[in-house]
Amino acid sequence: MKITKSLTHIATDLQLEPALREDELHAAFARAGLKGFPAELDIAERTEDHVQMASLEALLGFARESGAAAVTYDVTYFPHADDAEVDRQAALLARDLEIDAGIIRELCASEIDEYLSLDAKRDPNTPVHSIVEAYVGGTAFAWYGMNDYPRLRRVILRRLARGGDQALHSFVIRASKAQMELTEDL
Repeated sequence: MKITKSLTHIATDLQLEPALREDELHAAFARAGLKGFPAELDIAERTEDHVQMASLEALLGFARESGAAAVTYDVTYFPHADDAEVDRQAALLARDLEIDAGIIRELCASEIDEYLSLDAKRDPNTPVHSIVEAYVGGTAFAWYGMNDYPRLRRVILRRLARGGDQALHSFVIRASKAQMELTEDL
């Protein structure tokens, strides 16, 4: 049992189980006496920081003992990244950070090249995510498996956090604009 007196979240290093292929999941379901059905589970709500409360084996055992006869699952594969994917991810990140995508591309050029090189070595036939959900009493319990793969967003955010004149200028302009809008409201 865990008891906490603090509402402060403390970042911890999570050790997720590896993502499994569909055939591996079906074998696990069969061992637990459950049927598995593919579903488009919402990966956007889950991240690598998704809390894994139990191993896959424990989740399936819990589902079986709770009366579930089946679970849903989703297995995700990523093709190798290319310049179009880099452009897409840079544009999304630029929108989230409210800075120009060109600044991201220019400031992070060497990191992006390194990312593309690392991603080219990754086996695209190995899943990056596996999710299994069991619904018990109207509540979804999930297991999330992940295999290591290069993540462009992390690389870019790490580089932007280190800064540089262009990133600093963009952030200062954005903050100044927000301050001006705030004073106009007063």
